[in-house]
Order: sequence, then C-alpha cells, then structure tokens
Amino acid sequence: MTSAPKPANTARTVFKNTFLITFGSVALKIVNFLFNLYVVRQLGDDRFGQYAVVLAFVGLFQIMAELGISQYAMREIAQNRAKTEALFWNVVAVRFILALLVLPIIPLAAAASSYSPELVLGVFLYTSTFLLAAIEAPVQMILTAYERFDYVTGMTVIGQICFALIGAAFLLSGQGFLWLIGASLLSFFPRIALGLWAIRKHNLVKFNFAFAPRSWPALIRAGLPFGIITLTLTIAFSIDAVMLKMFWEDQVVGWYKVAYELIFSIMFITRGFKEAMVPSLSRAYVDDPKQVERWYYRTVKVILLISLPIAVGGMMIAHPLIRFLLTPDYYPNSAIALQILIWDVPFLMFSAFCGNMATVTKQEKQAAVIYTINAIANIVLNLLTIPRFGYVAASVVTVATDLIGAIQFHLLLSQKLHLPDLRSVGARVALASTLMGVILWLATGLHVILLIPLGGIIYAFGVLALRLLDQEEWGLIFRILRKLRIPVPVKNG
Repeated sequence: MTSAPKPANTARTVFKNTFLITFGSVALKIVNFLFNLYVVRQLGDDRFGQYAVVLAFVGLFQIMAELGISQYAMREIAQNRAKTEALFWNVVAVRFILALLVLPIIPLAAAASSYSPELVLGVFLYTSTFLLAAIEAPVQMILTAYERFDYVTGMTVIGQICFALIGAAFLLSGQGFLWLIGASLLSFFPRIALGLWAIRKHNLVKFNFAFAPRSWPALIRAGLPFGIITLTLTIAFSIDAVMLKMFWEDQVVGWYKVAYELIFSIMFITRGFKEAMVPSLSRAYVDDPKQVERWYYRTVKVILLISLPIAVGGMMIAHPLIRFLLTPDYYPNSAIALQILIWDVPFLMFSAFCGNMATVTKQEKQAAVIYTINAIANIVLNLLTIPRFGYVAASVVTVATDLIGAIQFHLLLSQKLHLPDLRSVGARVALASTLMGVILWLATGLHVILLIPLGGIIYAFGVLALRLLDQEEWGLIFRILRKLRIPVPVKNG
C-alpha cells in the first residue's frame, strides 16, 4: 500500500481541518440543540433524568470496551503511516472482543445497583452500541490519522442527523427514552457505511483481515495510559449524575443534566481545533518543537478570549435563558445549576486542549496521573456533598475539580515547553468581560434574545478598545473573511 503524502504546511492543514470540523459542528449543534430541546420537553424532568442516568452509567464502563487503544493507534499512524494496516485490523479485533465481554457485565451491574427493569433494559441497549463502535471507532481513527476530517465530520453529521430524525419519529409516536436509545443504535449504520467507503476509496486500508493476536497484549499495554485518561474523564463527566441518582429523585438528575448539556453544547467552539491539532502537531513536534510552543500561545489566548466572556455572560442570562428554552418544571433549579456550571467552560476548554498537547508531546502517562487525581477528587467531594446539597454540590465540584486539573496541566506542559506569560492578556480579557457583565446586569429587563447580541457587542467593543488582537491575528481574521467572500478593509501601502 502506498503511503499518502504528508501535508506540506502544518498551519494550513490545522486551519483547514479546524474549519471543516467547526463548520460541521455548527450545523450539527443547531440540529442537536433543537432536537435536545424537543427531547427534554417531551420526556419531562423525571424521564429525562432516567435517560441521563442510563447514558452516564454505561459511560462509566465504556473504557472496558476500548482500553485506550484507538487513541494510541491514531497517534502512531499519524507519525508513521506504514503501521496503518496492522494497527487497524488489530484494533477492530480487540475492541470487538472487549465489547462482547462487557455486554453482559454492565447490565448486571445496573441490576445490582437496584435499578428498575426499565433502566436495566436501557443500559443493555446502550451497551450494545459498543459492538458497532468496534468498527466505527477504528474507521474514524484511520481517517483522523490521515487528517481526512472532511469524512470524519461527514460521519458525525450524518449519524447525528439520523439519530435526530429517527429519535424524533419515535417520540412523536409516543415512545419513551428506550426507543431513543434504539435510535442511537440505528444511527451507527450510516456512519460506518460512509467511513468504510472513504477508507476504501482512498486505499487507506486493504480489506485482507490481517489479525495478529500475539500483538494484542502489547497493543493493550501501549493504550493503557490513554485508557486511564478516558476513564478518568468519563468519571468526571458521568459520576455526578450516577451519584445524584443514588441520593435524589430522577427529576434532580434531569435539572442538573440539562444545565450540563448546555455547557457541552458550547464546547463545539474549540472542538474543531482540538481534534485537528493532534495528528498535525504530532508530526510537527518530531521536527520542530518551537512550532508547538507557538500554537500553545495562540490557542490559549483564543480560549481566554472566548471562554471568559461566555462564563460571565452565561451567569448573567442563565435565568431568562432557562425560562425561554425549557418548560416550567426545570425552573429555577436548572438556571441555578447553569449559573455555577458556566464557570467550568474556561477550565474545561483549557484542560481539553492541554490533554491533547500532552498526547502531542508524548506525556500521556503524566496526563493520566492528572486525570486520575481529578477523578478521585471528584468522587470524594461528590460523596461528601451531594447527599446534602444535591445538584448545587455537583455543579460546584465539577468547576472546582476542572480548575485543579487546569493548574496541573499548566505545570506539566511548562516542563517540556517554554510557555509564554499571558497575564496581561488575561487581565484585559477579564476587564472586557466584566464590562459586558455589568451592562447585562443593568439590562436584565430585556428579553434574552436581545441580551445575547447586546453582550456580544459590548464585549467586541472592549476587545477593540483594549487592543487584545495583534497585527498577525487581524491578518488571519481578514484572510478568513476574504475566503468567505466577506468585504474587509484593505490597508494602503
């Protein structure tokens, strides 16, 4: 098999793939946002809480069906494409065997946790997706390693649209959350079909089923650091819902998860770059570590520029936003949770970026330690506080543990990279965000549809007044606008 040519320019490749993923994410988020609102309204706080518990419970065991081997293999293929054939088929084989092994275990664990028969059935159905993911994830792994994010984005968009259409049809016919999980199962098939067609079209993998069982133990050992990272991240994202279910009613889980899902809907802003950077910067780090340092500076600055105003503005408009979007049974509890959880956005964006930077710089073992510390802190703090304070405690613990993780990642990366001083930038972003927050507080009588653009205009004014963008960044913005055929001023001379 002939290796695909390496991309000539890292920056151009990262920006191209970032645009593809982000554009697909925007379209996808619009569909998902509207569909999720429909789901939340149709199921109500208690049934939505049950649905959230099933997803969270299965998510805690997800690593047992993967063990981190897909992430390890993706990085290895990105750095040496001669490994494609062997790694692809062995990842498929190992993942499929693991999925078969955990298929009966997870529902039994749910039954042992005294879940109702309906919840246990939901857990079984959702666990069944691991069998299909054993094919879908390695296909996506290959396309990611070859930086074919056009197909990766296409797979995601098609799958989510199918899920939304099938799920909406089930809910319209009066079915419950179990049928929604069934829609999730069905949505795997078009994703897999597109991915297999793409790797066959571009001759990325030969379909000769080259399995090497003797290599599986070494593959699993190499993937374990990534597996630990995935496990600890899953605990951070899911354990709060599971613990809320242990001590509180289903609707409490629903109140909290609605706010949490709104936070994750914001994360699409950086998802494109976060996914596009790993294969490209993994190659660049081998030959030019300084290039990776420059990417760190620009990316952290963008994270500050985006996330801090979201946190301030989101806290100010949380109550009118929840009243506007959801039914009365979610208010005011989901609004209170959102006011706290919105402050997780800066730490979550930074930690997600740094986690990928750790992969690029081959510090995944150290990153696994950080994520493990956070997971343990998350479990202990939730156990101590959720029984008494419920969703408020879960919200505060989420923000606190991600703050701890962000600090640890900064210290970790500073050992291998010369990190720039961003205190001046951070102070000016905080000043612009505070100005916006004060104006939004004074304008609380306005409808939320007016508050959001008002906040954006005030913040943009602050960015301009405080000169937060340098000449190179303005040049990049103008180039993007020109490519989108949007008129921009041209500097004379």
